[in-house]
Amino acid sequence: MNQPQVPPQVRIWQLGLGFANTAVLHALVKAGVIEQLRDQPRTLTDLARSCDLNPDMLHRTLRFAAVIDVVADDGEAYRLTDVGRLLLKDVPGSLYMGLMLIGSEPWQNAWRNFGHALATGEDAFEPVMHASFFDYLDRHPEYGVPFNQWQTILTTMAGHAIAEAYDFSPFQTICDVGGGQGILLKSILSANPHLHGILYDQENVVKGHVLADIAQRVEIQPGNFFEGVPAADVLILKNILHDWNDEKCQLILRRCQQAMQPASRLLLVEMVIATPVDLMGAFYDLHMQVVLGGKERTEEEFRALLNKAGLKLQRIIPTPSPMKIVEVSL
Repeated sequence: MNQPQVPPQVRIWQLGLGFANTAVLHALVKAGVIEQLRDQPRTLTDLARSCDLNPDMLHRTLRFAAVIDVVADDGEAYRLTDVGRLLLKDVPGSLYMGLMLIGSEPWQNAWRNFGHALATGEDAFEPVMHASFFDYLDRHPEYGVPFNQWQTILTTMAGHAIAEAYDFSPFQTICDVGGGQGILLKSILSANPHLHGILYDQENVVKGHVLADIAQRVEIQPGNFFEGVPAADVLILKNILHDWNDEKCQLILRRCQQAMQPASRLLLVEMVIATPVDLMGAFYDLHMQVVLGGKERTEEEFRALLNKAGLKLQRIIPTPSPMKIVEVSL
């Protein structure tokens, strides 16, 4: 059965009111309403009392949440839909942390300054927050800590997929360049007992590594990938290049090229923009520009970037995640 066509004016309003979706979801999570609905349906009176909220406004807010399929109302009580359950902490596939970040002040202020990025090609974050993205997070742990936790969640989800998708058997050593606390490296080493690893990132990052239980197979090297990269059979950069413009990426790739031997491989784990582009790919491309001045790239853009650094794109390997592995050689 064909769905009725949405009139253009209605569709524009649906698109333009996206800010309201974000605000409502963020407020319901922050107020504890979503958590109150974790185990069983609750009445409006119960929810308003438990969360100390205005009953009339809560009713109207939940009515909106029902329209966007986050809660369901049977006339007596509210319950979470399958969509709404993804806003709970500690459930498979939870998006709780990501939602709390994108609904928070720094992210919202940056996106409200999107016109600056559109006009100049610069990031939109620094002009309104008066610090670069990562400097701001360092100064404001109330945002920096949950951001790092969210990155850990994403890397944990992607780590198994990457270890599963790529054959590491021909190699002996792997260096995770800009590898944070070692979540991805740990996944790969756990799946490949013959490998030895190097975790390479800034000193204040690697000191919190999670590799103590496989310490005999890992070397911790603090450093800056703009200045140099350790040698290894495999170099891996996960979601590094999308943080930077082409000029900065060229410098990172040249440092990798200098560390490689003819049999070495460089693995870029990135969201490769396909044609036709999907919503998440198009969003993350703009989001990287807004917060960092970076971008997501197409296969052609990766190929051009690599060629300028004296490197060759060998193949692009899909994974059971949104990430793809761009395999690179000398």
